[in-house]
Amino acid sequence: MKLNPAWDLLFGALLLAVFLWYYSERPATHQVSKWRQSLFYSALALTTLVLVGPIPHIAVRIFWVHMIQHILLMMLISPLIVLGSPFKVLLNSTFPALRSLARGVASLRIIRILFKPQVGFLIFLATLIATHFGPLANAGMLNSNVHCLELILFLLGGVIYYYPVLDGNPTPYPVSYAVRLGSLFAMMLPETMTGFFLYSGNKLLHSVHFASHQHSGQATATATSLRDQHTGGALMWAMGMLIDSMWVVIAAKDWFAYEKNLAELEDE
Repeated sequence: MKLNPAWDLLFGALLLAVFLWYYSERPATHQVSKWRQSLFYSALALTTLVLVGPIPHIAVRIFWVHMIQHILLMMLISPLIVLGSPFKVLLNSTFPALRSLARGVASLRIIRILFKPQVGFLIFLATLIATHFGPLANAGMLNSNVHCLELILFLLGGVIYYYPVLDGNPTPYPVSYAVRLGSLFAMMLPETMTGFFLYSGNKLLHSVHFASHQHSGQATATATSLRDQHTGGALMWAMGMLIDSMWVVIAAKDWFAYEKNLAELEDE
């Protein structure tokens, strides 16, 4: 299976447009700190790495490379985007037409509901399961266009989930820090269990494994394919715990800062 180069052009053009827009908005004028700006630019750089160039072309043939795409997009890049406060900038854009459009979309009930923490949790969980243990998972490793649509789902699902549980953007519904931390802790379980099942399973879950190695004989192809699957699962298992722990620490730090500010206000 080969990846259509048109996807490189599409993703590259979109990422360049987002970079130019964010930079032209002068985020500092929207009270976005340099630290948050650096996180957003890092997210764009990582997204470019996993969506444009050699990595996506290798990922349609090798499962563990696809898992790296998944881990980075859904668990690292998505929260980095949220922490970069792009939606705060967008809703107060210096471009009147863009600001009006963004506020109009943000006022839609269906959009507001998407950013409830419990809805975001379910969307993230459904995306995780559907793209690894169902027909969509297999289709994504047999059809490069479906594969790329999965990558888009990873990013969107991640942004929707992390939006209400990390600081940095206006939220349609107030979310307590206890709920934020509880959600982040709870999400560790399905993420790490996904990695565990891929790592420990002795049955191929995606046809691409066998198809990619079939030229070497059935027994060898099966063994090689299982190693590929196990490597992807191990990466998901280990990196999931590490990355998730980082967001838990950041959310806890924000909670402590919030409580400290409340205490100082009460003392005044």
